[in-house]
Amino acid sequence: MKKYLFVICGLLLCVTIFAQSSYQAATDAQKKEIVDKITQASNTMRTMQCDFTQEKELSFMNDKVVSEGKMYYKQPNKIRWEYMKPLAYVFAMDGKNIFMDAGSNQTTVPARSSKLFSSMSDIIIGGVSGAGLIDSPDFTASFGVGNNDYRIMLTPLKKEVKDLFDHIQLYVNKSDSRIQKVELVEKGGDKTQILLKNIQINTTVNDEIFSRK
Repeated sequence: MKKYLFVICGLLLCVTIFAQSSYQAATDAQKKEIVDKITQASNTMRTMQCDFTQEKELSFMNDKVVSEGKMYYKQPNKIRWEYMKPLAYVFAMDGKNIFMDAGSNQTTVPARSSKLFSSMSDIIIGGVSGAGLIDSPDFTASFGVGNNDYRIMLTPLKKEVKDLFDHIQLYVNKSDSRIQKVELVEKGGDKTQILLKNIQINTTVNDEIFSRK
């Protein structure tokens, strides 16, 4: 089961603009405005589908590990990450169960079967929509304001998440208040980013895609 957790840790979303190197600390008024805008944008996003490129930086490798695939999301808690290159792999949630398919290895587990799976499910959904993550009591949050985006740094409080991640950074596009980039920094310093491309909002996404290969 541990090998699947590393794949889950690499899930969460991605970028149409690059993060800036300098951010000003947000005021209390700005924090409230940012949270309100993200929540409003999340409430209007019924579905999302896109292509993605994932880059993972590992401390023991000089080159980044690059994967490509497609992502589908449907409110409130359905999501599918389908990796196509370099290896085929599917991770999907239908709201109740998690499905993992690596060809010869197929696994189905209840999303709430453990504290870790439950927390990771919430993080994955929150990384796509922002809902329930930016104001979660399971994290401390600091907000930064850039020229074109906001940066929200989340430091986990739950042990099962702290054991995996040092922190998570969300980058929110000012123009549409949607999360454009998520960085997951693990305890050992390894980092995962996912870039989203060809994003489509509120198109038809059938429920069957979240519970099959």
